[in-house]
Amino acid sequence: MDYSTLNDDEIIKLYREGNLEAMDYMIRKYTPLIYKCHNNRYAMGFSRDDFIQEGFIGLLSAINKYEYDSDASFYTFAKTCIDNSMNKLMEKSMQKKNQILNNSKSLEDSEELSEILQEDPARIVLSKMINEDAISKIESKLSKGELEVYKYLKEGYTPKEIVDIINKPAKSVDNTIQRIKAKARKLS
Repeated sequence: MDYSTLNDDEIIKLYREGNLEAMDYMIRKYTPLIYKCHNNRYAMGFSRDDFIQEGFIGLLSAINKYEYDSDASFYTFAKTCIDNSMNKLMEKSMQKKNQILNNSKSLEDSEELSEILQEDPARIVLSKMINEDAISKIESKLSKGELEVYKYLKEGYTPKEIVDIINKPAKSVDNTIQRIKAKARKLS
């Protein structure tokens, strides 16, 4: 079945009637949104994959709870559910941070000091700054075409999606990605 000819409401109705392919289509369609929602989010103790997983949980929740007759489009509802799910992860991070303070012990215990230093916020910020500096250096070495592809990769688009967006042959996009990787390796 060609789901691209249907709107989101119709696809969700098909899924709720038992068509699992409709669910697969919606997940593939909205995966780039999950990656976009993840940008600029950080939570101490959680990885990028944790945010992506929470995003998928939010998307599944949106698919199951969306009401067809609502004023909001499915896209808006899904984005809200994905953001809320990722925000819960950030709240968990804050609870962990406060838990460290509430359960604090004497710093005389060197093992305890070592654990605290591993979660040092200044260290995390410094690490993030180093990563941002590396990204800036990479971006400064890229051509206009490479920057365009890199921008879409950074936003979470797959190479196939980039081919469709910029309307260039798959081989051209693949070669561009390989050049970007080579330039990044030279800088590291």
